[in-house]
Amino acid sequence: MKKKELKKVGSTAERLAQKPYEERMCRIECYPSCVSWRPSYDGPSVEEWVDFIDRIGMEVQIVDGEINRGTPRFPSEMIPPHPDVDNDRLPRFLELAHQRGIIVLSYYPVIYTKPLKPLHPEWMMKFLDDGRPQPENLGWFCFNSPYRDWLPAYLLEWMDNLDLDGFYFDDTNYGTHEDRPWTPSCCCSWCEELFRRETSHDIPRKVDFDSMVFRRFVNWRYEKMIDFMHNLFSSVREKYPDAILDLNSYIRPQTDWSDGHPLGSLRLEEVGGHFFVETFRSLREPGFVAKALRATGTPFGIFRNVTQHLEGFGAAPRPEIYPAAVAGLGAMINGGAPCGGPFGSSSFLQGEAMERVFAEYKKRSSYVRGETLKYLALHYSQMNRDFRPSELPKNTGGVHYHQLGQKDQYGAYEMLNRSQVVFDMALDADLTAGKLSSYHVLFLSNSACLSDLHCAAIAEFVADGGTLVATYQTSLLNEWGEERDGFALGEVLGVDYRGQLGEEGDHQVIYVPSEGELERLCGPVLCFFGQEAAITARPGTSVICTRSDLDPRLLNNFHPSMDYRGSEPAVTVHPYGNGRAVYIAGDVGGAYMNSPYPPLRRLVAHLAGEAGPPLAVEAPEVIEMTAAFRPTGELMIHLLNNPVPLLPWQVTDRDQYDDLQATFHAPFEVNPIHEVRIRFDGLNPLSARLPLQDADLPLSGAPAAITVPRVDLHEVVLVELEGNLK
Repeated sequence: MKKKELKKVGSTAERLAQKPYEERMCRIECYPSCVSWRPSYDGPSVEEWVDFIDRIGMEVQIVDGEINRGTPRFPSEMIPPHPDVDNDRLPRFLELAHQRGIIVLSYYPVIYTKPLKPLHPEWMMKFLDDGRPQPENLGWFCFNSPYRDWLPAYLLEWMDNLDLDGFYFDDTNYGTHEDRPWTPSCCCSWCEELFRRETSHDIPRKVDFDSMVFRRFVNWRYEKMIDFMHNLFSSVREKYPDAILDLNSYIRPQTDWSDGHPLGSLRLEEVGGHFFVETFRSLREPGFVAKALRATGTPFGIFRNVTQHLEGFGAAPRPEIYPAAVAGLGAMINGGAPCGGPFGSSSFLQGEAMERVFAEYKKRSSYVRGETLKYLALHYSQMNRDFRPSELPKNTGGVHYHQLGQKDQYGAYEMLNRSQVVFDMALDADLTAGKLSSYHVLFLSNSACLSDLHCAAIAEFVADGGTLVATYQTSLLNEWGEERDGFALGEVLGVDYRGQLGEEGDHQVIYVPSEGELERLCGPVLCFFGQEAAITARPGTSVICTRSDLDPRLLNNFHPSMDYRGSEPAVTVHPYGNGRAVYIAGDVGGAYMNSPYPPLRRLVAHLAGEAGPPLAVEAPEVIEMTAAFRPTGELMIHLLNNPVPLLPWQVTDRDQYDDLQATFHAPFEVNPIHEVRIRFDGLNPLSARLPLQDADLPLSGAPAAITVPRVDLHEVVLVELEGNLK
């Protein structure tokens, strides 16, 4: 087949010079029929579609440059193209979109190249035995086989034949990619040889978390996946240095080890890459995922699936703006870009809503990136996800694969976020003395799995003046999930572990505050439904809450004259070096996800705030607040009005909860919040303004404070600080 001359309009470099990819907030993955490969279709013409996406403000469109997982839409010399390739409309779309300055990426399923299966069956994955019948391999190729170098060569052929700006990679997992849960990993001959050479062990052939070799294999897979992606990205960018390469990662709270993605950095910024994560559950989830992605250091986006359904129709033909706006702004206030398909098919019927939401995104596109204001770091852990015993039912198919994992760490996020505490996520690699030194507080919400090196770094952080807040089983296990004799952080915490307390599993717990401010915030008793540890407080450790011996059935007849206080220590404070360690014997993060009880949130916010946060916000819990320094040096404070309720952690069926969330939990109106007060403690502001309103805010009091008169959907506050304290 004769190769056509490639017609280019400008270049990717020129389009990025007009507006960098990181600043393009209006991105949509959709596949209009006029850009499909099929010879005939119904709907708008290519010209009409480009006019439409230009009018509504789309800045990046993802199209299907391949057919049925891998067949090319150009005269390839590596894989036979589809029969009508000479009549394909894709080149015409690329030409017209580029004339409007629109970036166009092609979808590509990384492990899934169906037409290669008959050519190189020896490169395909061989799956581990997970107790289910082995599935047929439909064309899923191994990261460690020669496919590692074949795929970059194939994608370079794409760039040589189509005027693309880059690729949008899906199907990036380590295993099958249909019929969830996916069958995990690979033990093919290529993996077998490499694993033996690098570890001196035989490769595992079945899922066996009782085996230390298998646990090491779990981490080895992450290294191989990262190596594959780096080779792919660097190979493409060696020839096309401006190519945009955006990868679908699985750093979300439902994912487990079987997908083959670390809960940590893929280091794609080292090879000029980006990544995004799909979020399915609540419209509160984009913020959680964005905080985790921001901790990786890689430019990122948050893909939010359809935000408003109509029973019997799927995506609402004429959606309201608030669901998509809240989802996208949840990404933006945490340093990421909205992307994906919040509107569904993105048809002409949805154009009015898309145009309005995109306009809101664009107003804020220059207020996204920046270095976060450091106060508290919340640990979010791969070690705990993979090896903590409480997570093993999820990791071995004992619970639904879409169930929320590490609900204790998610619950801590919810309490801090809804209390307007300034905080970042800290991944396992961030638990070093150097990185922790930037923070005042480290929060370990049931971080049971910690290495000796992690514990030493945490001890140094506290000794140097930091505050540690730790809960439940923190430091009882090493990084592989093996039990220790007691808390590795026992000397820092000032407590010793005696075992589980109360009934096995979640049960009723009553705490009694013995410190005045806690009693004012929480009342004479604080109740939650969760798990708890029995501890002994060491000399010099203060007990500020005890566990009540009161029978929960007597709460309806509670009177202060009752003997309800108890003597079992529940919340303690211990000085260590120049710092202090707070320990909570109960799994309060998990308990909050069982029942989001406001007094429990107030307890956590109080303990997290005693180190003196640089900002204090007085606002209802619907207001989410983040703060970061712009490159100009100004402090940028985001206030997002997000009234979406917390989705129960047990909700599992993806089709059901996606539909229910998008039908019943989508916000169709957002009531304004008035008089949001922000006090600056430890910062010296010189001026403050609302750039979206072009209005100055007066400073008053000591410490200085400002009042934002009204927050409708979202406001940005820019603060000039004395000396630019970035």
